[in-house]
Parts: sequence; C-alpha cells; structure tokens
Amino acid sequence: MLAYDPSLKRHYRLYQDLIQAIQDQDMAKLEDRLAVNQEGLSNYMKRSLKTLAKHLPFIENTFHYPYTNGKIEGTHNKIKVLNRIAYGFRNLGNYLDRICLYFSSQPIQ
Repeated sequence: MLAYDPSLKRHYRLYQDLIQAIQDQDMAKLEDRLAVNQEGLSNYMKRSLKTLAKHLPFIENTFHYPYTNGKIEGTHNKIKVLNRIAYGFRNLGNYLDRICLYFSSQPIQ
C-alpha cells in the first residue's frame, strides 16, 4: 500500500516516528519530528502536529513523572454506569449511599 502512494508513505512514516519517540520517551526526537516541513501534509496531520506542539510541555511532564489520572477516570466511569443502571434515585442520600456501597465492601451505618 505504501509503495503506491508516496503521500501516504510520508504520513505513515511521520506517524510511526511520533509513536516511537513517545514510547522511547525521547523528547529531542519528538521535537525534531514536530518541526518537520508541513508542506504537502494533510490538514488533519497539520492539526495534529500543531496540537502536539501546543501541549509539548505537558507531554514532557509525562516522560518525567509516572502519575496518571486513570484511577480517577475509572471511578468516574463506574459512577456513570451506576447512574445508568439505577434509573434515577428519588432521594440523593440513597444515591450517595449506593455509590459508597458500590466502592466498598463495608456496610453503611
């Protein structure tokens, strides 16, 4: 596929280089790939490169610190699922009690 379309090959190679730089946590390589000549790139790729460049300091932080917000997002998702299957509690206190029961094995007093 890539042999038939040089534009597709260029886009794919750039995409793979960006992924590799992030996986290797190589900031210099990432900055180098973001500074690529954007002539001939699709508007989608240009927008993606611009967004990555805009958030570069935050991306660099992820290279240095192992913290994520995955646990918080998981908790939020569980509450949303509970809300979907609860069909709406009439009493907010009961709803909050149900959330507490969902996240702990200890009974509420």
